[in-house]
Amino acid sequence: MIAETGLTKILPAVGGLVFGVVLIISGLGGGARYAMAFADLVCSYSFAPSQAVLDTADSQRTPGLSRPQNLKLSAAEETELRAVIKTAATLGIPRTDAINDAASVLADRMTGDDPAAIRNRAEQAVTAISGELCTELSAEGLPSDSVAGVGRGAVAVRAALAMRGVPYSWGGGGPNGPSYGIGHGAQTKGFDCSGLAEYAWTRAGTRVGGDTSAQWNAGTRVPRSQIRPGDLIFFAHNSKNPATIHHVGIAIDSTRMVHAPSTGSTVRVETWAGVPSREQGFIGIVRP
Repeated sequence: MIAETGLTKILPAVGGLVFGVVLIISGLGGGARYAMAFADLVCSYSFAPSQAVLDTADSQRTPGLSRPQNLKLSAAEETELRAVIKTAATLGIPRTDAINDAASVLADRMTGDDPAAIRNRAEQAVTAISGELCTELSAEGLPSDSVAGVGRGAVAVRAALAMRGVPYSWGGGGPNGPSYGIGHGAQTKGFDCSGLAEYAWTRAGTRVGGDTSAQWNAGTRVPRSQIRPGDLIFFAHNSKNPATIHHVGIAIDSTRMVHAPSTGSTVRVETWAGVPSREQGFIGIVRP
């Protein structure tokens, strides 16, 4: 039997109300910060805490499985699971508890299935739907022209922000924009993390190379305290060894970046500063 949490019991009564309160608060002074925290938590549900960063497990992920439509959920199931995720994020509930609540929803429909199978499907659903919601919230939250300035870094950020919603494609993207990737990205036109960085900085008139190794050496290292829009933020499996760098994002400000996370996701904005999984892999900042 799937354990029921307090959220599952109150969800039918308060799910829409609580999310409505978030929207109201977001429209008031200071609400942007609350809305950002809400979006960040939704985004955090789209990957397991054991993944140091999203790309770490990319090669082991099944292409397409992280898309809600490929889980063959009914419209009613997807609607209810979206409500579970939104309410969980509003209340600050951890990913594990959100999965338990999703499992309780699915248990009513997956009669006869063992609890392990139900929870596995719930985890897939939470990962997929929260990733989709993250993309939607990212697109709503920051206009591409909101980064002021005429410097090259600001130009690069605006170029990257204009690509939000473009699919992740392993090996995809370059100086001319989205392209078909390689391997499991061969059927998807989009960007991987370094492809997005190369495109953005090409738009700013600077060549940084097409992979994270080249980009790590494409500019000046800057202290974290001096980060500016457009700086490249790097993450590694071993934060003391640049040879293990595997992900790059483009700084919007001192806490947020625009990046192409992993297969099944899209280009989006996320907070990285203060996020344990990101802080653990952070290795440095380069200004092209």
